[in-house]
Amino acid sequence: MTVIELLNAIACGLIAVRLLLYSRDGAAHRPVASALAYLVIVAAGAVAVFSVAGWLHYVGAAQLVLNVVLCLAVQATRGNIVELCSLSDGSDSLITRLLRKETWTL
Repeated sequence: MTVIELLNAIACGLIAVRLLLYSRDGAAHRPVASALAYLVIVAAGAVAVFSVAGWLHYVGAAQLVLNVVLCLAVQATRGNIVELCSLSDGSDSLITRLLRKETWTL
């Protein structure tokens, strides 16, 4: 295992753990945001496990940079996937509006 592979596994593991330990503190449950968080947890966790097990054959510097930046962003938002996708000027993007939707009616 190279240093880049190890750092990538650590970054992905930290992403998965931080999202997994997110606490809503009484905020409303948002199904779409929960599903997105679940997908990111599974994907990041799989990369970490595959790297440690030796099943991930190549990790480039670009992938490491992307995962470290995502890890820092997830840590900065305390694992809040909705806050991670929101715009800095306070306006809502399409993705943020979808993630903030609490109920879905057909």
